Amino acid sequence: MARSCLDSFRFALTEPSWDDLRIFLAVVAHGSMNSAAKALGQSQPTIARRIKVLEESFGLTLFQRGPNNLELTEAGHAVLDAAAPMGEAAAIVSRTAAAYRPDPDAPVRITATASVTLFMSLHAAELHEAAAPVEISYIPTRQQLDLASGEADIGLRMRTLPEGTDDLVARKIGQIAFAIYALNENPTAVIAPPEDPTLSRQAAYVADFAQGRTIAARIGDMPIRYQAAKAGLGAAFLPCWLGDSDPDLVQVMKPEGDLIEDVFLVMHRRSRNRPNVTRVANALAALFKRNQKALVGG
Repeated sequence: MARSCLDSFRFALTEPSWDDLRIFLAVVAHGSMNSAAKALGQSQPTIARRIKVLEESFGLTLFQRGPNNLELTEAGHAVLDAAAPMGEAAAIVSRTAAAYRPDPDAPVRITATASVTLFMSLHAAELHEAAAPVEISYIPTRQQLDLASGEADIGLRMRTLPEGTDDLVARKIGQIAFAIYALNENPTAVIAPPEDPTLSRQAAYVADFAQGRTIAARIGDMPIRYQAAKAGLGAAFLPCWLGDSDPDLVQVMKPEGDLIEDVFLVMHRRSRNRPNVTRVANALAALFKRNQKALVGG
């Protein structure tokens, strides 16, 4: 029975080196040997030679070479499927090692949702003083970045703590509330989030409010949703600290229940050994405590 391309890869007689596989992944990612050479800081002939060595070790042709481009062969696609997770794992290993060998002058990276990041940006000067002389890097995202592998130094997490927190330290630093705001108390149109209401409590709340009203737009980005509400497009779901501070907007429905979320400051245990990170963490805790009334819509 003839073996598939992937079987041929798995049963190659010569074990490929990781360096050659890394070069292979770079060529695929950059689309050419010349571009991969520039990205890796090597010469194009060296890249071509290592790809040839890799093909010989497998006994396979990985690229179909055209006059101005490279295309993966069927075998090349199979090798890519097998090698891609190795490249991702190597990147994680590098980040993890770097996290345990931090540069004292490296920026303090804070990851949070867009709502929380926008609030922090209003107090960026204060946080900068706490971090000085190093910089602060703000990473607004709804994804929970991996603190253990060094994707961020501080995470501000909403509602509940992440699972598997053995190596993480966390403290509740306050709450943040959300409500629906519009230019008047009886809006006829609503700006809804794009996600499925069955997958998000906030989306479900907005969907319930939108019953009998027109969905004027679906906007996931909170700052853009805020600007659209100010422009009169319709009622929008906003953090109370933002909606209450704008004299043009009125609170259509008060925050309650699930609309008031706990905020946790989460760090990896090793961050305790980094004075810059702990100073910023303490400044964040003080900031939320001092502004708690505005954050919960008081």
